[in-house]
Amino acid sequence: MAGDFTDLKAWQEGARVAQVVCAVVKRLRGPGASVFALQLVRSALSVPANVAEGYGRGPGKDCCRFLKIARSSAAEVESHLRVAVLAGYLTEMEAAAAIQASRSARYLIGRLVSSMEERVA
Repeated sequence: MAGDFTDLKAWQEGARVAQVVCAVVKRLRGPGASVFALQLVRSALSVPANVAEGYGRGPGKDCCRFLKIARSSAAEVESHLRVAVLAGYLTEMEAAAAIQASRSARYLIGRLVSSMEERVA
């Protein structure tokens, strides 16, 4: 894998997830909102961090494992956002951009996993 992890579209979209979530958590309101904020930020930061860690390990099964963790973290972000909407901490409109970013990241990371698994097989 040539270049740097920041060249990967999957990392770029993962970083966008973190960026959008950091903006969204400022709008959380209500009792217990700080718990949602903490968990949302942690799971969002995990997306690009695990893409970078997988990249750093070089091509292979270990890389795929970290990419799958990143993809799972993006799903976790979406779940937390949807629960935050259901609980009244956010409106659907407030959560929409972050949900879209997490879905896009999952898609790109999934494509990268598939590509890596084909190379490893």
